[in-house]
Amino acid sequence: MKPRRFDSSQIWSSLVGAGLFALGWACGGGASPVSAAATLFEFGGASLRELLGQAGPPPITTPVGIAEIVPEDGTRHFTLAVATENREARSDVAALYAEVDGYGEIGSIWGGNLLAFAHSDMRSGTVRGLEVDVGNLGTAEPVPVAGINVFAIGPQPSDVALGILNGTSAGPGGFREGIAFRSNPGGVAVHEALIRVQPGFGRVRSGIDLTEAEFDDAAIASPGFEVDADGGVRSDSLATGEAAYACVDGEGRLYASRSPCVARGAGTGAR
Repeated sequence: MKPRRFDSSQIWSSLVGAGLFALGWACGGGASPVSAAATLFEFGGASLRELLGQAGPPPITTPVGIAEIVPEDGTRHFTLAVATENREARSDVAALYAEVDGYGEIGSIWGGNLLAFAHSDMRSGTVRGLEVDVGNLGTAEPVPVAGINVFAIGPQPSDVALGILNGTSAGPGGFREGIAFRSNPGGVAVHEALIRVQPGFGRVRSGIDLTEAEFDDAAIASPGFEVDADGGVRSDSLATGEAAYACVDGEGRLYASRSPCVARGAGTGAR
């Protein structure tokens, strides 16, 4: 069936029709005043077929498609924008909600699939697959604010909460940094702990397991302490420039001593 194409003068009537369709279906009628054909919204001379063709095979089918070639007009262009405000509803509210279910012998499914690429002639700007902006703008009462929550649901444990991989469709791919913390001038991105396990978390088999990784530099590095690629430990507090005894003081801290360690008073000596 040939897809319908809309220009900007036809958008309003199409949205009204879509609203009538949704209203009729929700009321149980099931009859649709909107054609069942694929609906395309194409702006600025864009071709959805050509743009989606960049994703490679197999071809993509979409019941509703939006394509835009963005002009320089002094504004920010959000090809699909959803804005929601809640001032009184006590139930949960989501500005954008997507659900996909898998049954039987099928291929992979995604709740969302985002692609963003810097092409060879891009000379400025940045590329972000997903940006999440949240904040507490001064609530009178404490309100929990989280950037991303990942829930695993079901009787079987899910496999990976956050997977970082290299895509190989256009080369070896990969990232320079797996997880990066950066602060903008005027503030600090993380105030209390970069990584923290909250009380009551429960028992796990291991904390950080790096045994399958190979390192050209330090495996673990922090100010004054590091573990090198072969498991060797180096500490600034133990470095004397020559061989020394590694001693433990009464508070459990290591220090270097040129003479053998001896027991001393609690809290002041070593053993």
